[in-house]
Amino acid sequence: MILREVRDLEDLSFLSEAKEIWNEWRFEPWKNGSAEGLKRRVSLIKSGLIGEIARYYVDDYIVWKYLPEDPKRIFTTAGSEPDLMSQRFLFVKTEGRYFTRKKSFLMGLRGFIEIHIYRLGDDPPKIIEDLAYLVNKAGEEVDPKHP
Repeated sequence: MILREVRDLEDLSFLSEAKEIWNEWRFEPWKNGSAEGLKRRVSLIKSGLIGEIARYYVDDYIVWKYLPEDPKRIFTTAGSEPDLMSQRFLFVKTEGRYFTRKKSFLMGLRGFIEIHIYRLGDDPPKIIEDLAYLVNKAGEEVDPKHP
């Protein structure tokens, strides 16, 4: 069992060495079981003539070390949180095609979760191009062999 896990482990944790990028974009270390990477919380504020009308949050995760079952586990165990509109997970991999899966909580009224599995260096779909750009820049910075 342990041999299989080591062999199947996707590990692009060398991306963590791009500390300047991650600090500038306010990412912090994150771990959930065998999955490791970064997390940031973005605050979105809706304003009107009388000031702030609403505030909600979006959590972004970049996951660079994980087992093949981790995306499904996180997708099925994630739940809604107060004022958290979206949870977006970008799992980075070395091989394969882009894959995404999305789910809403209470028809979107309690938020959403998105799982994106993205190959380092690929052209990203628009929905993850902000996170993919950071991942690709980090790859270029710490390992010039990555395009």
